[in-house]
Amino acid sequence: MGMDFLTSEAFVTIFSVVGSAIGLFLALRADIGKRIDRVERRIGQRIDRVEEGLGQRIDRVEDRARADHLEVVTEIGELKTAVGVLGAKLDERSAPQRLVVQEPRADYKAGDEPEDGPDA
Repeated sequence: MGMDFLTSEAFVTIFSVVGSAIGLFLALRADIGKRIDRVERRIGQRIDRVEEGLGQRIDRVEDRARADHLEVVTEIGELKTAVGVLGAKLDERSAPQRLVVQEPRADYKAGDEPEDGPDA
């Protein structure tokens, strides 16, 4: 009776239905896998584009920051130079003028006679 069942139409029908179901399942699984791969590829490309865009923006910001930093450093250098020049001018005007203006007056007022004395 077992052998009769294996050759019967019912078994062949069940076998072909099960075989078809397995075939369909495998085909669907393969198709779903391909679709997932495609979606992942698209997502990956988008992520790459976003990262690239962000990278370019970061580069631009860094370039701007570098340029600003150089400008600030240059301006600080110029300010230091200007302050140094001003300081030097102030020193020249304050210290030497006292020597030039005050000491000769003292020489002329108090030193008139002693200067004439040794010359004569």
